[in-house]
Amino acid sequence: MNTPLPKPKTKLDTWMDLIRQQKMPVFDATVQKIFRISRDDKAPLSDLASIILHDPAFTARVLKLANSIHYNPSSTAISTITRAVIVLGINAVCNISLTLSLVEATIEGAAKQRFARELGRAMHAAVQARGLAMARGDKSPEEVFIATLLTRIGELAFWCFGGELGEQLERLSNTPGISPEQAQERLLGFRLSQLSRQLIHEWHLTELLQDTVDHPTKRNDRVLTLALGHQIARCAEEKGWQSPDMEKLVNKSAILAALSKNDARSMLHQEARQACIMATDYGADFAAPYIPQPASSRDRSQEPTGAETSILASKPAPPPSGGLPSDQLTQMKILRELATLLAEERCDLNVIMELVLEGIYRGIGMDRVLFALTTPDKRIVKAKYALGVDNERLMQEFQFVRAPGQTNILFETLDRKLPRLVNARDQESGTTIPESLERLVESATFMLAPIIVSNQCIGVLYADRGPSKRPLDPTSFQDFKHFAYQANMGLTQIRSRQRG
Repeated sequence: MNTPLPKPKTKLDTWMDLIRQQKMPVFDATVQKIFRISRDDKAPLSDLASIILHDPAFTARVLKLANSIHYNPSSTAISTITRAVIVLGINAVCNISLTLSLVEATIEGAAKQRFARELGRAMHAAVQARGLAMARGDKSPEEVFIATLLTRIGELAFWCFGGELGEQLERLSNTPGISPEQAQERLLGFRLSQLSRQLIHEWHLTELLQDTVDHPTKRNDRVLTLALGHQIARCAEEKGWQSPDMEKLVNKSAILAALSKNDARSMLHQEARQACIMATDYGADFAAPYIPQPASSRDRSQEPTGAETSILASKPAPPPSGGLPSDQLTQMKILRELATLLAEERCDLNVIMELVLEGIYRGIGMDRVLFALTTPDKRIVKAKYALGVDNERLMQEFQFVRAPGQTNILFETLDRKLPRLVNARDQESGTTIPESLERLVESATFMLAPIIVSNQCIGVLYADRGPSKRPLDPTSFQDFKHFAYQANMGLTQIRSRQRG
């Protein structure tokens, strides 16, 4: 029996292979996790927080954007990722993260200008589409934003990795009588829109986006909004804001959003200004000049104010290798946020413990931090939330059962209701540490604290700096105990409020 010959690879297949091998940030594993969370209505806040907090520099950039005028016009101070999700919503924080990852692509040479133009157009289209979605009362304007932003992901990927071929395509596209699509087919053997479609499906980039590329003639309002965002951005770039073609798009926008023509025009002009500010805020200064501004917005009176200028002009310095440093200011900010949420009666156990974990991880500078719940009979302790290095392994393996007639350091902490700093001397002196915990700890010093609600122990906090091998000093232990105390007070307050 003859074995069928493998199907020969097309040029499009070859490009897909190339992109898989490259490290475009928007396609890495972390971003794929964020996409999964954005699609899951039941995903807990801690899932998104743990992904973002894994990268301290990325955390700083997300928090800066969360405090920008674009996302936080009320200027409510946001110091934690947990608080950002509560105030802005999980979709908005996902979009901040995904857009930042797209901007992180680095390109050199002549292709950089074309990438900048493509990214500027994508960001402009996304902001216009989100504005239209909000105006017509869409169920999730943020989903429309990210779908619009990534519609031309194939074009963005090509200009990232095209190199000399990209320069050839740019020259051919500028030849009179040859459209960009014809140039792509002639030089590459496929259209970049086909590359976008393949990437969107392979990387499962939102249901709305997949639906849009599969059914481009579909006439529902969400698909129309996405398409209109791209049409506005392209028309502004190629024909200008005062062109007859733009007037037609203003009319379409007015009908779609149920606005007067003047109101629709004002909205599109305002969104163009916002897109330019947003590009700068995201660190995409190189793309901002490719977002055409209406004539009125070029007047000095319309220039961005100091608060609207780039908050990312200087990126935060990377943390010391191996872990986060202690940060007293961050501790104070997070404790203040916890007090604010308690006063506003917007807290439950999940929110309090997520804030406390973030405070210990970022504020005290831990490598790993975990909260584990105990069963009512105190026989089992099992991880509920974890942040830091190898947090997925922590979640899977931090589960312990009290053997009849025996105890260990975890259950002693629960029974005695006292925090512990466990160092090498304790481990050598016969203190009972479960074998599976020893494997996790790897002889590192670690801290434990009971979580007590109305004098009942419901769980335990764990923290260490094992992976970075940095020492745990008495000050760190005092700070750790203070966060545990604040958690206990907050949870007890909530319990009393519920009973009252």
